[in-house]
Amino acid sequence: MQTSMSTTPTQSMTEAAATTVVGVDGCKSGWIACWRSASRRLQAQVYADATALLAAHRDARVIGVDVPIGLSEHGPRASDALARQVLGGHRASSIFSAPVRGVLHARTQAEASALHKAIDGRGFGVQSFGILPKIREWDDALAADATAPGRVREVHPELSFAAMNAAQGGDGKGLVASKKSDDGQAQRIALLARHFPRRAIERLLADRASGVGRDDLIDALAVLWSAQRIERAQAHCLPPTPVRDRTGLASAIWV
Repeated sequence: MQTSMSTTPTQSMTEAAATTVVGVDGCKSGWIACWRSASRRLQAQVYADATALLAAHRDARVIGVDVPIGLSEHGPRASDALARQVLGGHRASSIFSAPVRGVLHARTQAEASALHKAIDGRGFGVQSFGILPKIREWDDALAADATAPGRVREVHPELSFAAMNAAQGGDGKGLVASKKSDDGQAQRIALLARHFPRRAIERLLADRASGVGRDDLIDALAVLWSAQRIERAQAHCLPPTPVRDRTGLASAIWV
């Protein structure tokens, strides 16, 4: 079993380029990506930014990312509202409202909230502002790489886990236990272990780099599961017909 969990992409470019499907989640030190190498080994790597990640996995057919992609000019995204309906209950709150495009380059929460209210009539909360730099980072990276929009898909881990649970007889709603809790992580690992070797999952968790939380890695694996479904044409998206924003990016969450 091989893992690679440094803060810079030190794995061979040949291995990274050979991957077809990648799952990505944000973490304190950047982005944690999970994939299966050409030898089918489950691997993980931290990248400082989206551009470095796209360059390392330039030949991947699908890159699933837990970040809003495709922003509206005004009003909430249909994908966010539908995702909340699917998850239901307390877990619906894990779907943050994506910003309207006009606030993407705001540098303070006060500025973002004032702009958002002027454009859309809604304010922009502290939690939403906290992920604004990561949304902006991927928006910029997708604009700079002509091939990336066709390969990168928005995925939300809680929807992935709800779908995994439904396949095992669950109700298709979001998991009740928090992803930060021991019980919540145990439940999520048990679902992942139906699709990836449990020993490989535990090794990645044990070897994870500084700045990568257990929940970050678990979420990246859930995104990888959905990315595999996309690559196999087994996935569906919310809404069923993706909406294109004014830059041409698809606004849809894939499961």
